[in-house]
Amino acid sequence: MQIPGSELHYLAGLYGIQTSYLDMDNRVTQASDTALLAVLKAVGAPVSKMEDVRSAILKKNREYWQQPVEPVLVVWQNEILSIPLRLPAYLIGTDITAELTLETGERKKLVWNTDESAALESVTVEGTGYFLLHLCLPEKLPLGYHNLKLELPGQIKDIMIISTPLKAYSPLRQDEKIWGVFLPLYALRSRRNCGSGDLTDFDNLLRWVYGIGGRMTGTLPLLPSFFDNKMGPGPYLPASKLFWNEFYLDITRSPELDRCIRSKNKLDSKHFQEAFSRLRTADRVDYNQILSLKRELAEDIAECFFAEKTGRFYDLQRCTEYERQLDDYAGFRAAGERYGINWYNWPERMRDGELHPSDYSETDKRYYLYTQRLAQEQITDLFQKSRQNNMYLYLDLPVGVHPYSYDVWRERQCFIPGVKGGAPPDPVFTSGQNWAFPPLHPENIRRQRYSYVINTLRHQLEQTNMLRIDHMMNYHRLFCIPEGMENSKGVYITYHPEELYAILTLESCRHQSIIIGEDLGLVPPETRPMMEKHGIYRMYVGQYELITENRLGEIPSRAVASLNTHDMFPFSAFWQEKDIEERQRINLIDRQRAVEELAQRRQVKSALTRVLKERGLDDKDFQDPGVVLRAVLNLLAAGPAFAFLVNLEDLWMETEPQNIPGTNLSRNWTRKARCTFEEFINSAQIAAILREVDQYRKGE
Repeated sequence: MQIPGSELHYLAGLYGIQTSYLDMDNRVTQASDTALLAVLKAVGAPVSKMEDVRSAILKKNREYWQQPVEPVLVVWQNEILSIPLRLPAYLIGTDITAELTLETGERKKLVWNTDESAALESVTVEGTGYFLLHLCLPEKLPLGYHNLKLELPGQIKDIMIISTPLKAYSPLRQDEKIWGVFLPLYALRSRRNCGSGDLTDFDNLLRWVYGIGGRMTGTLPLLPSFFDNKMGPGPYLPASKLFWNEFYLDITRSPELDRCIRSKNKLDSKHFQEAFSRLRTADRVDYNQILSLKRELAEDIAECFFAEKTGRFYDLQRCTEYERQLDDYAGFRAAGERYGINWYNWPERMRDGELHPSDYSETDKRYYLYTQRLAQEQITDLFQKSRQNNMYLYLDLPVGVHPYSYDVWRERQCFIPGVKGGAPPDPVFTSGQNWAFPPLHPENIRRQRYSYVINTLRHQLEQTNMLRIDHMMNYHRLFCIPEGMENSKGVYITYHPEELYAILTLESCRHQSIIIGEDLGLVPPETRPMMEKHGIYRMYVGQYELITENRLGEIPSRAVASLNTHDMFPFSAFWQEKDIEERQRINLIDRQRAVEELAQRRQVKSALTRVLKERGLDDKDFQDPGVVLRAVLNLLAAGPAFAFLVNLEDLWMETEPQNIPGTNLSRNWTRKARCTFEEFINSAQIAAILREVDQYRKGE
C-alpha cells in the first residue's frame, strides 16, 4: 500500500494522535518526532525508533480491516441503528446472524444477507479484498446499554450499543435563573468542626443559602485522597473516583458512637478537645493531624460495629458481597498502610492486583469499610435534603486520578503508562500545566465497554443533581506529556466523543442531573458545538473572559456563570493587580511578561470601568474594590446564565487564592476562609450583597 506524507505523522493519525495544535496566540505548534514516538509507544504502537514506523503502519491497517466491527456503537433516541461492517470479499453473499440482548435481558435473533451491491467501499490489504457495508436494525431500540453478538465465520463479536437521548437532562423550567455560593469544604471554618469543614458544615451551608434565596451550593471534589507529602492534598488527584473522602466525615454523627464507650470518652476528653480547638483556630488545614484524630475515633467505633453485628453490620456485609469493589478498595488502602501508597513498589503478586488477608491489618481494612459506609450515608442525607428543598448540590468530577490510585491499580489497562495529562500554555497559565495523572487509554476503555467511565459518573450522579465535568475537552482530546519532557512539549491524543457524550447524556437523564462542562483554556473548535448539541451546560467565568478577551463577552443562557474559579485569584487581587505581582514573585512569569500583563490589565479595567459607569458608578467608586465587586456581581447576576455561582471569599475581599496551578506550594489547598461560618451568616454587608444578587436574578 502507498503511505502518503510523513510516515510518522500518518501512524500518529491511525492511533488518534494529533501532530499539531493551535497555541494561545493562534499559531500552529508542531509536535516533535521524539514526543510522537514516546506517546505512540505509550498507547501500544509497536515502535521504539523511526525505523519501526513503516511496519507499525502496515500492522495497524491490517488490524483495522481484520476487525469487522467497532466494539462500541451509538444510536440516538428515535433513530435506527446502522452498523458499519468490514467483511473480507469471500464472505460477501453469506448470511450474517446476530443475537441482540437488551439491557432488560430480552433477546432477539437477527439475520442479514450481504450483497456486493450494498458495499460502500472496497479496499485491498496485503492481497485480501475487503468491503465496507452497513447493516440496519429492523426497529428502534429502547434507551440503555445493549449487547449485539455478531456471528461471523470463525469469530463472534460482542458489540456494546449505547441507545441514548440526544440531550442531557435539563430542568423543566429552562428560563429560570438561580444563584448559589461556592467554597472549598476544607476551607469552611465553624465553631463546631474539628479544624476543617465537614459534611455537617456543608449541610448547614446549604440550609443558610436556601434561607436567603439561593438554590445551589458548590464545592471541590469530595473524593478520597492520600494526603501524601509529595503531591499534596489536591482534590484533583484522588485516590479513587469510585469512593468518598473519609476526611469530610462528621464522626460525631456515627449511629454507633453512643454505644462505643471508648470513643465517646476519647471525644469528650481534654486531650481531644484541646487538639480540636487548636486545629480549629489554625489558619491552615492540617489534614494529617485532623485525620489522625478522626481515625482514632473511627477505628474504635468500627471495632464496636464489627463486634456487635447489628442489622447495619449485615447491610454492610451484603453490600461488600454484592459489589465486592468496596471490599477490594478497603483491602487496597489497608495494604497501602503497610507497604506505602506507591503500589509499584509492592511485592509482585500484590502489584498485579492479588491481595491476601495477610497483606494488611484487618483493623485498617475495617476502618476503610466503616468510614466509606458512613460517608455514603452522610452524603446521601445531604443530597436528599437538598433535593427536597429544590436545591442543587453542585459537585465536581476530576478529569484524572492519582498515579498511585486504587483505580490505576485495579483498572490499569484503562490508563496510558509513561505520560501525564496536562495542558499547553494558555493566557492564564503561560508555562503550561502538568497535572501528574495518567490519561485514560482511548481504545482500552472502549474494549472495556466504558465500565470504568460509567461507574465514575454514577458514583457522583447518584448523589448530585448538578455535576461539573472537569476539563470537558477531555471528551475530545487530552494533552499528554511524556515523562521527562517540558509541559509545552506534549501532544494531543483524541478520544471517541460521540460515545462519551452518549454515556453522559444517558446517565444524566437517568439521574436527572444537570451536566456542566468546564470549557476554559484551549478549547478545540468542535467542543462547544458538541456541548450545545447534547445539552451540556457551559461555564462562564468573568475574570477569565476579561483576561482572554479584554471584555466581558456574551454570557450563554445554558451556563453556570461565576466571577472566578478555585484556580484563580479572588476579585480583589485581580482588581488591585496583586495576582500579577505574586505570579512574578514565585517565578511563574518573568518581568517582561509581568509588564505586558499589567498593561493589558489596565486596558481591561478601563473597559470594565466604562461598562460599570453606564450602570451608575462614579469615578471615585473605582478606588474601592468592594464597590466594583458589588457592581460586577450584579452585572453577572442580571445576565442570562441559568445559574450564577458566587465565590464566598470574594465577599470579604480575600486576595489569596486557594490554589495556583503549575506550582506545588505548601499553601495550595490548605488555606481556610478568613471568615467563619458564624461570622459570614451574621454579616449585614454580606447579606446585603447576596440580597442584591437575589433581586437581580429574579429580575426585580
